[in-house]
This record gives sequence, C-alpha cells and structure tokens, in this order.
Amino acid sequence: MKKINYLIVAVVAFVLGSGFAGAAISLAAPKMLIKEAASPFDFEKTVRLIESRINAKPGWHVITTYDQNAEVTAHGGQPIGPMAIIKYCSGSYASRMLAADDRKKLSSMMPKSISVYEDSRGQVHVAMSNGAVMGKLYGGETQAIIEEVSREIEEIMGFMHFKFSTY
Repeated sequence: MKKINYLIVAVVAFVLGSGFAGAAISLAAPKMLIKEAASPFDFEKTVRLIESRINAKPGWHVITTYDQNAEVTAHGGQPIGPMAIIKYCSGSYASRMLAADDRKKLSSMMPKSISVYEDSRGQVHVAMSNGAVMGKLYGGETQAIIEEVSREIEEIMGFMHFKFSTY
C-alpha cells in the first residue's frame, strides 16, 4: 500500500512540476527571445543614430531601412504608426556563420534586424532578437559567433545602455 502512495505522490509531483515548468517557459519565452528598450530620443533621431552607429562600426553596414508603416498601408493594411526596420550586416560574421553547411539554414534570420517604433503613447522603442538567448539555443561554434556579434551590437547600441541577457 505504501508503494502505491509513493507512486501516486511521485506522479502528481511530476505532473504539477511539468505544468509549472511549461507555464513558466510560456510566460518567459516571449520576453527572452526579443529584447526591447525605450529610446531616450524621438523616432527619427533614434533611427538616424542607429544607422550611423552601425555604419561607423568597422565591418558593419546598413543594407536598408524599411518604413514599415508605409509598407503596411501600401498593401491594404491599416496604419500602425511610425515603425522602421533597419536591416544590417557584417560580411565577416555572415561568412563565418554560413561557411558550414549545417549553419546555412540560419541565413533565414539574415540580415540582422532592428525595429524602431513609436507606441500609442508616443514612447519610442527599439527591439531586436536577443543574441544571448539565441546563441544558447544553438550552442557550439554557432553560439560563439552569435556571442561575438552580440558584443559588437551592444557596443553599437551603447548610447541606450542596451545589453543582451538570458533573463
């Protein structure tokens, strides 16, 4: 009889623990995968500053900046407010990442993007993929490259005291 009680307690504990872990991951994942920070500047100045800092960093360049609001409204959507998507790249890091066949699929996340947008209250935000978390998801050489990239992006975004983290 005691063995059955222990088994029941173990099963209930496992189910409750699994449920708690699943809920915790569901709540935390969206905030972990995308890093967002408020900008101290207006929308236009934030976009210009990020573009100039990317282009000033050796090896990095802005490929293009999309006016996402214009794209949305031009193709049947409702206005979403000021939003720019800055696409940027480092040829050196891109070639290192894509040199191995097993990493070529990561090209689907390239070039890198930074989103700058103004919310309905007028606050300007900057958002991008969280390199600290993305690297840990892949591990190995991929993680090492992503960590190097993340350090350089933190330098570029230094005017906002922007830091990647795993929490």
